[in-house]
Amino acid sequence: MHAKHFLYISTLLLPSWLFAHTDTTKNNPLYFGVRSYYGFIIPHSESIRSISYSRPRGIGIDAGWLALGQRVWDHCFCYPLMGINFYYTNFNNHNILGRAYALLFYVEPAFAIYRQLYLSYRFGMGIAYMDTPYDSISNPRNLFYSTYLSFPLQAAVTLNLNMNNRLIYRLSFHYEHISNGGLKQPNKGINYPTVSLGVNYFPDRIKRIERPRVNYLLYSNAPQVNMVVSGTAKTISNNEQTRYAIFGLLLEAQKKFARINAASLGTDLTIDYSLKEQLRRMNIDKDYFRVGLVTGHNLLMGKIVFYQKLGVYVYSPYKAKDPVYQRYGILYRTAKNVSVGIDLKAHRHVADFLDMRLAYHFALQKQ
Repeated sequence: MHAKHFLYISTLLLPSWLFAHTDTTKNNPLYFGVRSYYGFIIPHSESIRSISYSRPRGIGIDAGWLALGQRVWDHCFCYPLMGINFYYTNFNNHNILGRAYALLFYVEPAFAIYRQLYLSYRFGMGIAYMDTPYDSISNPRNLFYSTYLSFPLQAAVTLNLNMNNRLIYRLSFHYEHISNGGLKQPNKGINYPTVSLGVNYFPDRIKRIERPRVNYLLYSNAPQVNMVVSGTAKTISNNEQTRYAIFGLLLEAQKKFARINAASLGTDLTIDYSLKEQLRRMNIDKDYFRVGLVTGHNLLMGKIVFYQKLGVYVYSPYKAKDPVYQRYGILYRTAKNVSVGIDLKAHRHVADFLDMRLAYHFALQKQ
């Protein structure tokens, strides 16, 4: 199964998986939201700088639930928003960059600040249709993306003002990333921060439930070890169709430092057969294995974990273009000690590849 098919299916199933484990949804009020946004493209590479001076703008529509269940409260002492976001982005450069039509699943924990004012932060992943991809003849300047189907990531911080328990006014700061995960080159990826104004509407008036903060832990405080294997494939150059396998192994220790937050430290092995082929073509006799030291943050949302990792290569016989890299991913706990997920590896602002992951977890001590 190709990564794009796996992600498409996962995006469709994630909401039902999560809602099935956050108490029944019948007591979780439904809401709809709309926002309008404006931003700019980060010119993260000289090769795309000349086409980066446009101002993306668009609209977003949300549909979801405010989770008010006891299990959700026990987990984070908060009532998160969960749902589906559709957004349309016009990159203000029709002939080269075109437009994006995206569908994402997101989780958005919210925390009270003062009276009717509260702060929320969102993490989302999904699929996007990009209507003007790279073409060596008709659109050779678009090095941002080369496939119609891409995979957006979304992170946001929002200031919310509750007017009457039905209307919520929202000021948001978003960071959007869209790439095809290295399935086809070119794939520089589009990174664009935006600011937006929006409103959420609840057909039924919100009736928040006041609950005590009982020290009930859904995640153990004991240190945890994560062992992760991964796999994918990628092309080498713009006009090639052949994909070369990439395998990975991650071994890391993880420790909670807050109720829904954990830090991790470990080592990351990448076996990249596309690099092996590049070295063969250049007649360079060097190892195509790479080892990195990685540290990360994990957001623990029930059976789902969103994570971000920062890595640096400590073993790379053929020097990488950039010694620093990031990983952004999501894991879903399918059994007590087993998770499956999706991960995007990037070098600073440039996406490298998207892979599928299988993880095994165990605690170092019992509590």
